[in-house]
Amino acid sequence: MKIFNKILFKILLFASLSYSQIASSDDLNNDVYLYYPSMEVTKINNPSEDYLFLDATVTGIGNLLIVDNELTPVFYRKVNGIIYDFKLQPDGELTYGVGPDKIYGLDSSGTMVNQFYAPPGIVLDVHELRVLSDGSYYIIGEEHLIIDMSQYVQGGDTAAVVLTNDVIHMDVNDNELWRWKTIEHYNILDVDQYIDLTQHQIDWTHCNSIEIDPDGNILLSTRNFDEVTKIDRTTGDIIWRLGGEKNQFTFINDSRGFSRQHCVRQLSNGNLIMFDNGDFLLPEYSSVVEYKIDETNFTATLVRRYTRNESVFSRVLGSVQELTNGHILIGWGENQNPAVGEIDEQDSVEFEMKFINYTRQYRAYRFKWETNLFTVSSDSIDFGVVSVGDSSIEELNLYNTKDSAVTINEFLIKDSSFTVMNNLPIVIPSTDSITLFVKFKPTIEGYYQVKLNIRYVTDTTLIGKQVNLIGATTPVSVEGQNISNSSFLLSQNYPNPFNPSTKIEFHIADFGFVSLKIYDVLGNEVSTLVNEEKTAGSYEIEFNSANLPSGIYFYQLKARRFISTKKMILLR
Repeated sequence: MKIFNKILFKILLFASLSYSQIASSDDLNNDVYLYYPSMEVTKINNPSEDYLFLDATVTGIGNLLIVDNELTPVFYRKVNGIIYDFKLQPDGELTYGVGPDKIYGLDSSGTMVNQFYAPPGIVLDVHELRVLSDGSYYIIGEEHLIIDMSQYVQGGDTAAVVLTNDVIHMDVNDNELWRWKTIEHYNILDVDQYIDLTQHQIDWTHCNSIEIDPDGNILLSTRNFDEVTKIDRTTGDIIWRLGGEKNQFTFINDSRGFSRQHCVRQLSNGNLIMFDNGDFLLPEYSSVVEYKIDETNFTATLVRRYTRNESVFSRVLGSVQELTNGHILIGWGENQNPAVGEIDEQDSVEFEMKFINYTRQYRAYRFKWETNLFTVSSDSIDFGVVSVGDSSIEELNLYNTKDSAVTINEFLIKDSSFTVMNNLPIVIPSTDSITLFVKFKPTIEGYYQVKLNIRYVTDTTLIGKQVNLIGATTPVSVEGQNISNSSFLLSQNYPNPFNPSTKIEFHIADFGFVSLKIYDVLGNEVSTLVNEEKTAGSYEIEFNSANLPSGIYFYQLKARRFISTKKMILLR
């Protein structure tokens, strides 16, 4: 019986530092690190702030990873088996497949709360799970049919085992709502020329992704057909077929096409994007391909084809995801050193990481995420100005809203100028809280920013939260005080409380990209005041609350490695 414990995630304003590093054993408990893949950031510019979700399998041990842009984990789970498609679903569950036929769901405290099923007689295929907002879900099912292939091809096995796929919609209680059987809609000869139909066992369709079109219909990637099929969700009829032997489209500006593709998705602009593995194309290389689809005139116009270089070829695996900032996240499939990259609208690389040793990486995603194992009173601590040799102590409260105690047994801060004074382990009783005392003692002149990682760690699991720690040794100010040319500062808005407008002042030390955004108490972005490159200097921005209701709001400044968040109050 399915366990129901769906968690709605709050949005947290995560921040990332703008330098790269290699993930090391200092980042997590040594027992966990025994199975943890070595990774390296090779480029970072202006990437998404959301966490990376990685499903890394090393020598048969699966690693579910949620890491920041420094590759520091906030979630880790060791799993026996090959991992598929670790991601955050719309209902807040963390779901992942374990080959060959199991898919599980975790809540944000890492507790197993769900298992997903195929109908009786159908094998669950782990390539894709799409959970909808109502809790129902789409899966790919697998059937093994005995077919006399001699009636289709010369030399065919008279009792061949043909692996076919079904697209199945299940309700929240694991009851079948709808099924689309490939064997009823495709011809047995629709495979590409590289599938040997004379074999005793034939991997026929090899469907590997499902996308829900905004019109409610289904986009299905059928890898062994080199085809994307659009399916009418109401009638089950095929609306169109793109690519492969039964292609109905004229390709414009594209003489290469695609083959053995993975992870077909629809972009917010309506275009189709996919990871094109490029098997058997000449030359063989993998790329991200975007097409503008004209369903009336049946044309597919190539909008972009992006590849790291033509020597990168992944025969299997690979993924694409459109991010909230308009960038595209790419999982580069199965290479000797698999990589994950993020490109902007002009195909400029904003982020790239790679695994140092061979690791099986199925798909990569980015999502906003935080655990509900415990909560913190603030996502940042600003110590202000502290002279070298002096120290300052600030408090941070940890809250446990659960019915059982929560243990914190690890802190990680990658700068010895900051320390947590509490002894470990710390046990937070049920529905109670504890106070951490965090000290800043600078040893040299300068500006400091680092993340405090607060963790619960076992030999198979790591669950943590990150709090930004900020401090400086040089007095900085905006309102009539001295400002160092090497300083960044976000001042308190004035007036505060305010109605309907208030002024926000900030100082940046040098030229770079700057963002100043307003958020409500749930973490929803309500206004963007600055989102552009600016030269060094002081700035004053006016915020008009327009039609916003009374309440508490937060404003956050980001400039290079500087991140600061402050609270303001709107009173109508």
